[in-house]
This record gives sequence, structure tokens and C-alpha cells, in this order.
Amino acid sequence: MKIVNLISGKDLGGPKQTFLHYSDNLRQLGHQVTSVIRPKAQLEPLLQQRKLDYLVLDYPRTRLPLLKNIAISRLRQLFTQQNTDLVIVHKPIDAALARAALPKNCKLILILHSYNAAGIKAADILICVSPVLAKFARKQGYTGALEVIPNLVELSPVEPSSRPPQPVPVIATMGILRRTKGQDILLQAAAILRQRKIKFKLIIAGKGRWHKKVNKWIQQLDLSTITQRLDWVSNQDRDDFIDTADILCLPSRGETFGMVVIEAMARKRLVVATCCGGPQGIIKHMENGLLCNINAEDLADALAQAMALKAADYQTMCEAAYVTARDHYSPATVRQQIAVMLKKHLH
Repeated sequence: MKIVNLISGKDLGGPKQTFLHYSDNLRQLGHQVTSVIRPKAQLEPLLQQRKLDYLVLDYPRTRLPLLKNIAISRLRQLFTQQNTDLVIVHKPIDAALARAALPKNCKLILILHSYNAAGIKAADILICVSPVLAKFARKQGYTGALEVIPNLVELSPVEPSSRPPQPVPVIATMGILRRTKGQDILLQAAAILRQRKIKFKLIIAGKGRWHKKVNKWIQQLDLSTITQRLDWVSNQDRDDFIDTADILCLPSRGETFGMVVIEAMARKRLVVATCCGGPQGIIKHMENGLLCNINAEDLADALAQAMALKAADYQTMCEAAYVTARDHYSPATVRQQIAVMLKKHLH
């Protein structure tokens, strides 16, 4: 098939990683794929690095009638020029625009990453990255074809080795600095752990609107001496960042999936995550990671429990985490699910 894979966002968040993975894996399934990004998208070097065919298209992302018509016109021209059989979008706002621009007999797939129902009914096929999102979509009135296909993690060619935790364990977290991601919950939990005289180091990586707040809380909670602040961790540096940690913490208030969970598992690292949606479908408590309620006290308890594990038990859980990533979220596994979905709905 001739497929256009389109994304309008310009950052390097989770949906952009999935966009890259779809372009790559659809090509490996034998399809002709054209990736479409907007000007100044940070994805461009990654598309070049993977030698993926791509186009840069400038179009307004808006619901204002005049500008919306301009966007539809530009998308229609693109789809026609590419003789497109299938369009894949990763943002609900793009689904409505793409639907209005589709050529005859061309189908539209929306990969749903967020609790955003605007535009989901425009899709012929809705792919949800987790069961919680699938449930959300049905509650929002989507009645069309729906599949659950998770995000994937690219495994290192050489299987990483597990190791015992360091004498002073390192707890790390990375993500956009904002309320949803719960950095405040983690910092409050860290303060509780210090009150309990538990020794550890903390690394917080990320950028976002909470940048100043996070730095202020580190000072106010007297965590400066044990806390390291980093900016956004690039794709090239991600494995090294995860490898420095003994515990990768996801303290979110809400996650539809939780890419960092499977990224850490793929590096044989122990994950402690809040019960914020997506992680409950990935982590089995005390088997391949730890889960806790969304509050500082419970998170502190879970982190303390993780740090108190015997070295052998810690490594056993890290090995189980790797098996989870390998067996359920590897490119080969997810690519097969994509192939089955295409055969089921488009042949």
C-alpha cells in the first residue's frame, strides 16, 4: 500500500516516537511509506538518520473556517500527489482535517495517545495504545473499528546485563515538567524518605512549564544536596540515563501508556510507578516492577520497599522486566500486530 504517516507536533514526546516506529515498521512490512512533518519539527534529523522518506508540509492547525480550508486543501493535494491508499495520523485534530481531505477509497487510521475525543469519530480505524484508552474511546461514543496496539521499545542489539543496586541507590525520573507528570509527588515522597533516614540520590530530567517550580521545591524540601536536575534526555542519551538509575520512577497523575516504563524495562531497570492508567497494563506488582497509589506517602512506601529488596530479588525483578519488554513491546511483536490489523481491516 501507499501510506502517508502524518504528525503535526514539533516536539519529541511519546506520539512522535510512535510516529517514527510506524514509519519504520510499515516500511519493513513492505509498504511504501511517506512520513509527513511540519516545518521545524525536531523529528527531521531522526527521519534522516533512519533513511525514511519524508516531506515537510506547512499547514495551519486550527478549527477557524478559513484557515481550516487552507489546511484541507494542502492535505488533499498531498494525498492526491502521493496516490495514497491509507493515511495515518497521531493527533485527533489532524484526523478531522485529514478526513475532509481524503481521496476516494482512501482510509484513515488515528493512533490515539491521549484522552482527547475531538476528531476520533473521523477515523475509519482507531488504534488505542492501551486498554484504558480503548475504554475511553467507546465511552466517548466511538463505534467504528478499534484495535489496541501498544507502543514499542527498540531493544539493544546486545542484551543489557542486570546488576545489583548501588550502595546509595539512584532514583531517576524523566518527562515533561507539568502537573500531570507528578514531579511534585515524587519530591514530596523524597522528603518523606529523608525523614525516615533512607539514603538515596535523585535525578529529575525534563523541560516544561514547571521548570521553576520543580527547582523551587527542591530547595524548599531541602533536597538540593541529593538531587541532580537535567534537561530533556535525547534519544541518543536515553539508555545511558536509564542505566545510571537503580529505580526508574513514574509518579504521574495520569498516563495513557507510559513509554518510560518499557524503556526502563528494556534496560533491566526496576520501575516504580503510580496507578495512573497505562502502567497497570504493563507492570505486575512485585513481579516485574512496583505499583502504588497516586500520593506522596504511598510512593515513598513503594520506593522504600524497592530499595529494601535483597540484591538477588532486585535482579530477578529486573530480569522479569526485561522479559516483559522483549515479549510484549519489541518491534517484532508490535510489527506483527500492525500487520494483522491491516489485513483484518484493509484487505
